[in-house]
Formats: sequence, C-alpha cells, structure tokens
Amino acid sequence: DLALAGAVSLQFPLDTGYTHQAGHIASPDGHCRAFDAAAEGAVGGDGVAVVLLKRLSEAVAAGDHIHAVILGVAVNNDGAAKVGYTAPSLDGQAEVIALAHALAQVSAESIGYVEAHGTGTPLGDPIEIAALTRAFRSSTEAVGSCAVGSIKTNLGHLNTAAGIAGLVKATLAVEHGLIPASLIEPSKP
Repeated sequence: DLALAGAVSLQFPLDTGYTHQAGHIASPDGHCRAFDAAAEGAVGGDGVAVVLLKRLSEAVAAGDHIHAVILGVAVNNDGAAKVGYTAPSLDGQAEVIALAHALAQVSAESIGYVEAHGTGTPLGDPIEIAALTRAFRSSTEAVGSCAVGSIKTNLGHLNTAAGIAGLVKATLAVEHGLIPASLIEPSKP
C-alpha cells in the first residue's frame, strides 16, 4: 500500500577535494553552472532523500497531505546510441521525455518547470536541452514557456541520490508554486 523510495550519497572522508581533469565531469573552480554558457562541470555533494509513495485514491480517502502527484513515468536505455558512457543520446532522451508526457497525458504547454539532470558539463547539458526542446516541440511551438533547473547548482552532484533529490525539489516547486533559484556564481571575466 505504501512504497519508500530513496537514496544516500556520502563521500568519505568528508570535505575532501578533487583533482580537475580537462574534459571530465569535475568542475575546475568548485562551481556547478548547469545550463550556463560557462559550464565546465559538476562538484560533488553529500545528501540523502526519501519519499513516501501512495496511490492517489488511497491518500485522498485517508485525508493525507499530498505534496504532489506523479502522473506518469517513463524509462528507456539508449545503450549503444549514446554519445559516450557518461552522456545520453539526443534521440533516446527526446523519446523518453515524449513518452513520459504521453503516459502522464499532459501537454508540453501545461509544463512550467523541468527539474533536469544538469551536470553543468559542455557535453551533457546541450544534449539534455536539445532533447527537451525536441520533445516539447513535438506538441507545442511555444518558446520560453518552461523553466529548466538542476539541484546540482544548489547541492552539488549527489551521485546515486541525484535523481531522488531532484524529485524532492520538483515536488516542493509544485507544492509551493515557486521555481527554486539555481545558485550559479557568475563566471569570471
């Protein structure tokens, strides 16, 4: 009747640094600038997130406080079509986004915010934005109608807990009707 979904990501020892390597995921300056022209990578982070899932009809009948409703989900595996081990394919991303819209029975025009993966890398972020654009364009010509963010600018990349942390952020955005700020330090001239 209930399901708990969650993840934990803790780096040990705590507060350790990393060595930046050009072309890899780690940011050279300790900032994650997801979807920014100056994006050069992510930073690590520690975190835990857990959500309780329950059928909507049962939550309503029980009088539970409902934070958000998940209308549909979609998964795929673009395997050999991917750009590389750490980046998705444009086609695979666009297909799974469009499938999620179809399964949820929502139009792209009804979506005002997407909590994206957004690692702040010059490889992954453009693929993600291009895939979102392609998927949204399949049902709308609206431009600038949907904000995009990534929790990684706020907390860093939580590794295995990144997805669930993003779900919590998106849930709070829906519940409060506010799009959280992306904490991006302006790039240096």
